[in-house]
Amino acid sequence: MAASREDTTHTRPVARFKPTSGMLVGYGGLVFVAAVLVYIALRVHTLTGLQVALGLLCFGVLVWMTQLRPRATAYQDRLLLKNTVRDAVLPIVAIDEVSVRQTLNVWVGDRRYVCVGIGRSLRDIVKSGRRSQGSSLLGQGRWRQFAERAERAAPDQTAMRYEEFVVARIEELVDEARKRGAPPDFEPHHRFAWPELAAVAVTGVAFVVSLFL
Repeated sequence: MAASREDTTHTRPVARFKPTSGMLVGYGGLVFVAAVLVYIALRVHTLTGLQVALGLLCFGVLVWMTQLRPRATAYQDRLLLKNTVRDAVLPIVAIDEVSVRQTLNVWVGDRRYVCVGIGRSLRDIVKSGRRSQGSSLLGQGRWRQFAERAERAAPDQTAMRYEEFVVARIEELVDEARKRGAPPDFEPHHRFAWPELAAVAVTGVAFVVSLFL
């Protein structure tokens, strides 16, 4: 029983980081797709209706993949960076540096892994004129500054920008993992978003085939 509880703890997210852009477009697009599909199902029982429905389904999957899927999720032992079609899975304890510019950048050794769903707009970067908010985790004084600001910002996100909070929270989780002293039990790796890729392939092929009926 104890092992089962431990396994559940390791697979339960400890922090979820939402996208910083695209959510309005994404959810708006999905609502539009759902509304038109319902209308077609109730009123348009023709080949043209089927073609439009299949095209909308493919479009809806693409909206999800590009606007809503990219995000980051932290577990006790790993950080999952979701992107449009390929994700990065990183051992929390192996992370060396975190920064945010137009994307969230996570360094493990000399390799950079990104999450395109979290970042600052180009306009904001140019306007602020500041360098990346990331800092090496070896500088504990810098980390404590971020951690203290994150604690103040957590309830209402008013003390710092959300992107900065994401960086601070990940750094906090890395520090906690290092204090536990457990070495990483897997290497950083990528994996493809196979369910979404299959969905867009099936709906896309079905739409093309329907055009020749």
